[in-house]
Amino acid sequence: MMLKTKAFAQLCDTTKRTIIYYDEIGLLKPFRRQGFYRLYQPRQVLKYQKIYLLKSFGLSLLEIKKHLPSNRNLLGMFSEKEKTLKNKKEVLEKRLAKIKEFTTNLKKGLPLIVPKIKEIQPYSFYALEKSGRYADISSHQKEIFGMIGDFKFKHVGLTVFYDEGYTPHQARMTTGVLIKSNKIKNFPGIKIIKVPRHQAIAYTHIGSYKYLSYIWQFLNLFFKKEKYQHHPQLFDREFYIVNGAGNRNEENLVTELVIPILPKN
Repeated sequence: MMLKTKAFAQLCDTTKRTIIYYDEIGLLKPFRRQGFYRLYQPRQVLKYQKIYLLKSFGLSLLEIKKHLPSNRNLLGMFSEKEKTLKNKKEVLEKRLAKIKEFTTNLKKGLPLIVPKIKEIQPYSFYALEKSGRYADISSHQKEIFGMIGDFKFKHVGLTVFYDEGYTPHQARMTTGVLIKSNKIKNFPGIKIIKVPRHQAIAYTHIGSYKYLSYIWQFLNLFFKKEKYQHHPQLFDREFYIVNGAGNRNEENLVTELVIPILPKN
């Protein structure tokens, strides 16, 4: 029994146009042709369903065409998709945790974001002085990571901001990389800055850098409301715990925002 395109599409529970398109791109060819007609065997529905299954895992039609002929290819594809889906699961879990945090705060009549007071231990970092736009911070980070030879971005990056208020177009800043151990190396053109133990208003942000300035507002409001004083030698800073310079997925980025303060008497 042979089926024309429309009947075959109905058997597949799809459209005639879809079946024609799959033929045009070489994904699901008819069993044979008779004049202008495409003729399919009923068992080819199973191949269509296999294609549909692979599409459900987010594969493009071109990827499916590549992986369809061999189960060995499919094994590699599913292994890769497992990693992708695990990453997506982590992102969703982080989003759910943030939603829980936000709803809890709002139910208590608190702001959307409530920072915490944190004791920060002494640390040192490699530093390059910069000025310019907030939008250039990722470029500054890539530059200093390259200068210390960390091309896989294994260290934690940071930016120190010297201007008060919101200055997205022309800001004075230092781009830096945390030094992991006491084995400090000297690199041409790079300063080494040591930071003493201190208290800070801190908040960990998970997600894109594109709305970090909005998050900073909550730290500044908390600072003013609780009547803290800035640390006289230290300035506001961001720590890029999961660095955007080495991670293309914005939703996976982890940034700690910090306002160094003097302890209250």
